[in-house]
Amino acid sequence: MRITLLGAGEAFDETLGNTSALVTDESIVLLDCGYAAPFQVWRHDASPDLIDAIYISHAHADHYFGLPALLTRMWESGRKKPLALISHRPVLEKISQVIELGYPGISKRFEFAIENIEAAAEEDVTFREFHMRFAPTIHSVTNLAVRMEARGTTFCYSGDGMFTDASRAVFDGADLLLHEAFSFEESTVHADIPRLIEMAEQVHVEHLVLTHVQRGVRKSDARLRGLHSKVRLTLGAPGSVFDL
Repeated sequence: MRITLLGAGEAFDETLGNTSALVTDESIVLLDCGYAAPFQVWRHDASPDLIDAIYISHAHADHYFGLPALLTRMWESGRKKPLALISHRPVLEKISQVIELGYPGISKRFEFAIENIEAAAEEDVTFREFHMRFAPTIHSVTNLAVRMEARGTTFCYSGDGMFTDASRAVFDGADLLLHEAFSFEESTVHADIPRLIEMAEQVHVEHLVLTHVQRGVRKSDARLRGLHSKVRLTLGAPGSVFDL
């Protein structure tokens, strides 16, 4: 399994793009698609058939407002291959609405089928070779973290939000955990870096990648350069590639 970090920023970071990643095995799954993500995808590979499925963690603009542009360019470039959209039911409904708002009537012109696959907390979904399990985090809207297993390797992605007992269980023993790490201060809607690192150590994550760091913290907080952990620790950057 290969993880390619396309963007690593929070919602309003002007340099790092919205946090988004490609998970590649035999199939390719895009994790989140904010308004800056389509450009990151196209720079990586402009093929309309690149992506087999898209997972949306929650309904915030920096995580799904890029879908109208991404899907419309797929259509414009001649995609015929089916595409799966994976998320919890209310978000799947919002995705249809935002595509229609972005380009009215365009979904009726798509020449590729879209399959909606519903995700639910603490339930399992299988998409091709990927076995997926989901857990809620603490965020301002419902967000589901995801665990993806394929060929004996495990990758986890938090979406946004502070971890919960359920998401800790999903992250347990992961080879790689891509987790939002907004700041050093405790928050009711985001993960803070000190407690996140402690949690990763406790559940025996092998490699923790920090993303979605608040832009001011990312630019000027010297504490980021002095982080220590018992687990391998990386500050995520666009273009980073992790082979599991």
